[in-house]
Amino acid sequence: MLTPAQQHFNRVMAERRHASREPSQSEMTAYETMLHRLRLDKARLSRVQSQKAKADLKRELLPNYQPWVEGVLAVDSGQSDDVLTTVMIWCCDCGNIAEALRIGQYVLHHKLPMPDQYKRTTATVLVEEICDPILAAFKANPAVAPVVADLLEALRGLTQNEDMPDQVRSKLLKALGYTLRLTDNVESLTAAVEYLRQAALLNPKKAGVTRDIELLQRALKKSGQPADGDGDGDGTGGQPTVTIAETQVTPPPAPPKTTRKTKKPATKGSAAAKKKTSTTRQKAAS
Repeated sequence: MLTPAQQHFNRVMAERRHASREPSQSEMTAYETMLHRLRLDKARLSRVQSQKAKADLKRELLPNYQPWVEGVLAVDSGQSDDVLTTVMIWCCDCGNIAEALRIGQYVLHHKLPMPDQYKRTTATVLVEEICDPILAAFKANPAVAPVVADLLEALRGLTQNEDMPDQVRSKLLKALGYTLRLTDNVESLTAAVEYLRQAALLNPKKAGVTRDIELLQRALKKSGQPADGDGDGDGTGGQPTVTIAETQVTPPPAPPKTTRKTKKPATKGSAAAKKKTSTTRQKAAS
């Protein structure tokens, strides 16, 4: 952990480096020092196999880079900075979505390049690094939203004009739809249907949201609201609410087990009894 004096020094050096078109030797040395620290920390991370343990270690290391990040953002010069972009990714990995979006807005605005090991664009990296864990969490427990909808809406607004593969954008729309469907608000449920529809259009083979759309439409119809969002209400106040359970996919009940009855063969005693009864009836009839 850095001392307050070291934190102040790193922030000042970041501000000076990004404020000058031709940084001085001391400013370049400060940036090289941060890159060296980053290389050492990456080496530590490479020795950890558990993804959860890696995320915990990144969470522990990130405060050492925060003063540098604050200095870069304060100057707002748009110079490329591998420390800044790496911290953005680490924030995604640690679940600090708000900080990742704050840095991501700066990176996207200035069109900064990603570090060399990333072959994807900044927008693609942001969406996948944020949405992949969210969708995995929904798969494990569909009834709990790991991230609030406001952060996903902010991510959508940040990347809506950025180029990325359709399959990647579909992940963001699916995560938004799954998050909004957990509310009792009719307006949010209507938006969830629309997001899931868009996700299916962008990735028709692998989005896997057809059943979810059907359940949401059924729940909205039951509440008296059109599924396409053309209703007059705003989903609040006197509007009917929708039970969350009605929007969840539940597995069908297992069919009851059937037992096959076997016909017991007639015994000699029972056959003789039947024959005796028949003879008695004939005598009575005569």
